[in-house]
Amino acid sequence: MQSLENSAIRLILFNQYKIMDLMTKSTEDFYCYYQDIIVNGIEKKYPVLLETIEFGGAGVPVNVSEDVELILEIFCEVQNSIVKLDADIQKDIRDNYHVYFDGFNANDELEQPYYTYNDFVHKYEEVKLPEAGDGKSGLTLHHYNQMMNCYVKYRSDEILDEEKIRNICIRKGEEAGVSEAILVDFTDSGSSQPLQLIKEDKSYHLEPKQADTE
Repeated sequence: MQSLENSAIRLILFNQYKIMDLMTKSTEDFYCYYQDIIVNGIEKKYPVLLETIEFGGAGVPVNVSEDVELILEIFCEVQNSIVKLDADIQKDIRDNYHVYFDGFNANDELEQPYYTYNDFVHKYEEVKLPEAGDGKSGLTLHHYNQMMNCYVKYRSDEILDEEKIRNICIRKGEEAGVSEAILVDFTDSGSSQPLQLIKEDKSYHLEPKQADTE
C-alpha cells in the first residue's frame, strides 16, 4: 500500500481540479466526502477512493466503524421498540434507563476514533441515526460495550420486548457498576480463543473476548 502523504496529495489535487472543472453542487459534495475520508483516515471507506490509501496517523480502524454503527443500531432499535409498549411502561423505562445516545468523548484517547466516525456518519447520514440525548448520561465506551454484548443475542428480533430493552440498556444510577474492559488481549495456551482482561470491583478476571460484529 502506498503512503498517505503521496497518494492523498495526488487525490486531493485531483478532487480540487474536478471541483473547479465541474462546479456543481452535487459534485462538490461528492469530493468533499472523499476528502473527509482521507482527513479522518476512515479505513472502512478506503475502497470508494480512486486508489488504495494507507493512513499515516491513528485513523479509524474498520472494527471501530462497525462498533459505532452497531451502537447506533442499538439505540435506534431500542427507541423504535419502546414506542410499541404501553404508555406506563414507556415512561418507566425512559425514566429509569439510558435509552438516548449521547455520543463519545472526543477528549478521551480511547474514544477519539469512535467520536470521529460518529461525527462522519452524522455529517453524511450514512446510517439510521437514533434520537440524541442531552449529553448528561455519563455513558462511556465501556457502557456501550456492555450494551453491544447483550444486544447481539437479540439482534435478529424485529422488535425488542420490555425485558430485552431493560437487559440491553444501562440503568440510571448504576453506571459505576458496569464492568470496565481494559485493552489487553490474551490467547489461552493450547487454545485459539482470544481472551480479554476485565476489571470489575477493583479485581481482574479473564473472559472470552467478544467477536467483532458485522
